Amino acid sequence: MMETEVELNYFLRDAKSYKGIDLTREKISEICTKVGLEPKFKDKAPAPGNYPMLSINFYGIDESAIRSAVKEILGLYGNPELPGGFLLGPEKKRGNELVKSVMKELSL
Repeated sequence: MMETEVELNYFLRDAKSYKGIDLTREKISEICTKVGLEPKFKDKAPAPGNYPMLSINFYGIDESAIRSAVKEILGLYGNPELPGGFLLGPEKKRGNELVKSVMKELSL
């Protein structure tokens, strides 16, 4: 089986997408550990005129566990920014495809 890596990037309190729910590391950790995943967090400095961004990464082989975590996170926080570019490895490409399919499923 192949590994899948998911990277979800959220602008914190972005006026366009903010749903009135604070994005917390604790809640993300709770969602991920419930299905056996370990999230990693990275704060990204804002570009001038932007909001700070939080990057959430997790990976695994069990696609149903990953899909479950992604579905719950997207259901709470809405659409993330996804990494892009031709330099993405196959694990992140699979992760992006999985996230996009969940977004379509949730009609986000």
